[in-house]
Amino acid sequence: MNTKQTKVDINHTIITHADLLAQRHQDYVSEFVTRANSELYVILAEILKLHEMITASAKQERLVKQMRKSLKDNYNIKTQANTTTTALVVKYVTRASRKTAHVYGKVLDIAIADGITSDGLVEYIKSKGGIDKVRKAVVSAETAREQAQAQKALETALKKHLTMSTQPIATVVSVNQPFASFPCASDVAFYHLLCIFNLETKQYEIVAAMYPSSTFESQAMDNYLFTLGVAASSDTNEFYDLCKQHGLNMDIILRWMQANNIADAESARVIAKALGKAAAGLPAPAQLKLAA
Repeated sequence: MNTKQTKVDINHTIITHADLLAQRHQDYVSEFVTRANSELYVILAEILKLHEMITASAKQERLVKQMRKSLKDNYNIKTQANTTTTALVVKYVTRASRKTAHVYGKVLDIAIADGITSDGLVEYIKSKGGIDKVRKAVVSAETAREQAQAQKALETALKKHLTMSTQPIATVVSVNQPFASFPCASDVAFYHLLCIFNLETKQYEIVAAMYPSSTFESQAMDNYLFTLGVAASSDTNEFYDLCKQHGLNMDIILRWMQANNIADAESARVIAKALGKAAAGLPAPAQLKLAA
C-alpha cells in the first residue's frame, strides 16, 4: 500500500470516528438532556398546579404559613414576608439554591402573567425555546424597565437643574406677540421654540414655536445628557475617540459647553455626578456612563 493510500485510510478513519462521536453526542442529547428538560417542564407544570390549588383554597393563608414554617424548621430556608406565593411554592418543592428557585419562579410568574395555566405550561415553555430563553426574556425586560426608570429620574433631575439655574444662557428675548400665545402643555416643562441668529442685529430671533411634545422634550433631555457625558471627557485622551465614534465635532462640543456655562470637563463631571444621584441604586443609562 503506497503512502498516499495510507493517508487516505487514516483520514477516513479519523472522520469516521468523528462522525460516530457526533452521533453519540446526539444520542446523549436526545436520551438525557432533551428528556431531562421535558421532565423538568412537567415538574414545573405540577408546581404551577400546586400554586393554583393553594391560591384557590379557602385556607390559603394557613397553608402558606405552614409551608413557611416547614421550610425554616426542616431545611433552614427562610422566606420574607413579601415572598410571593409562587416563589414560596417553588422553594418548597425544589428546596434548591436561591438562584435556581428564582429562575423557576420567574418562569412561572411570566407564564401566569401571560394567562397560562398548569395544563398548558409544558407547551408554553417549549414554544418559548426553553426555560433559559424565558428567563433571559424576563431579565431583559426587567433591565429595560430599570434603565427606563433611571433615565426618567435623570431627565427629571436635569429639568430641575435647568429651570433653577442661577446662570441662564439668556435672560431677555424680544417677542412680537403676547407670551401667553405660545403653546404649552401640562406634560412638558419647557416652551419649544426655534430661533436663528441675526447677523445684522447680532440677536437671536424666535422664528417658530413647536408643538409642546413630551416625546420631543425627552429626546432633547437625552441629547443634553449624552453631550454632557462626552463633555466630561474633554480633558482626556478619550475625547477624540468618543467624538469620532458618535459622529460629533470636538469644536462644537466645546462651544456647547461654553454656551451652557460649563467651564471645563471637571464642571461637566460635577453636574453629571449630581444628576446621577437622582437615579441612585439603578443602572446608569448610557448617556451618563461616558461621564463616569
